[in-house]
Amino acid sequence: MKDMVCSKGFTLLEMIVAIGIFAVIAAISYGTLDQFLINREVIGEHRDQLRRIQTAMTLLEQDFRYASLRPVRDGFGDVQPPLVSGPGLEIGPGEVARLTTAQPNPALKNVQRLRRVAWRLGDGILSRVTWKVLDRDQDSVEYERMVLDEVDEFILSFFAYTEDEKLETLSDWQNPERLPVGVEVLITLDNGRQYRRIIEITAGV
Repeated sequence: MKDMVCSKGFTLLEMIVAIGIFAVIAAISYGTLDQFLINREVIGEHRDQLRRIQTAMTLLEQDFRYASLRPVRDGFGDVQPPLVSGPGLEIGPGEVARLTTAQPNPALKNVQRLRRVAWRLGDGILSRVTWKVLDRDQDSVEYERMVLDEVDEFILSFFAYTEDEKLETLSDWQNPERLPVGVEVLITLDNGRQYRRIIEITAGV
């Protein structure tokens, strides 16, 4: 008599249980993957924002650290102080500060390159403005570069010594004969994050 071989397959109940377990694992895996992608996007945006903040702070430090006592004439021939800044001053539309900077020329040793720059904040965009000439006329072209977006506030505070050698903090500056010894930069973004840096002004020390 031939042996009878019996092959047993999956029952319907076992199939349903297996599919249910697979569905639970797939749902957990999808949720984990989705959260991972969201976190990666958030981290990427934060990294890009930090990079832009660092660029803005680097440019601000270059401009203010090498501020020069060189006054300039505007497009109407009026003399402007070497450094002008303050919430109550009529500098220009959205301008927070305007100054002459004497940055070292890397191509020529012990040679400085004078440049007039301005910092503006408008519609949440922080921009740096430059001119090719120091003493301008009405046809002088300005070059505006967007440095940082999503900016809520851009505040400058200046440090200077009084006659009795006490350090004071000022919210504006327009002294034609001297420069402050330092400036504090405070940038507040739309998301509430604040970034602060204190810059020593070499010509003011």
